[in-house]
Amino acid sequence: MKTIALAIFAVLLIPSIGFGQASDRTRYLNYEYKGVNPSSTLPNGVKHMGGGLIGDYDADPVYGISQVEKGKTKMLWLEASTGRDSSGVTGWKVLDVLSFRALGPANYIFFSGDPAISCNRDGKEIPNLVGIGRVVRREGIFKPSNLWIADLITKKFEPTDLSGVKCEYSEP
Repeated sequence: MKTIALAIFAVLLIPSIGFGQASDRTRYLNYEYKGVNPSSTLPNGVKHMGGGLIGDYDADPVYGISQVEKGKTKMLWLEASTGRDSSGVTGWKVLDVLSFRALGPANYIFFSGDPAISCNRDGKEIPNLVGIGRVVRREGIFKPSNLWIADLITKKFEPTDLSGVKCEYSEP
């Protein structure tokens, strides 16, 4: 009986260790906001740290990934544009959320388009890749601990296998 209780506890606890709990995802899922300058705080109190476009830049909607923070929680948001207002500012809607809590100082979060990190598998660039890992400056590499692909069909961050992935780091 003790073993079953421990197993149930582990299944419930493990998803919340290191990465954000499901509540972060549901709290921000479908959140809409107008584009802002990096380091601006959104109306919901989240600090927007910047982002980049992914996929077809001429498509409608346009997709992007933003890095945001709320307190000590860092997040990546997969977003779709919702159009422009009369002054030309693009609106965004959050489609999926990756949340990271209690990251150590050696951890580095990156997303597609990061000028410092490039990753490939079998010599080919992995499109729409995001991840977390450790930068080893003296070797010029990034050692990922977790990777996801921003899937524009499912509109979710999908986990991807680390096997065969090699990442380079170059200081911007």
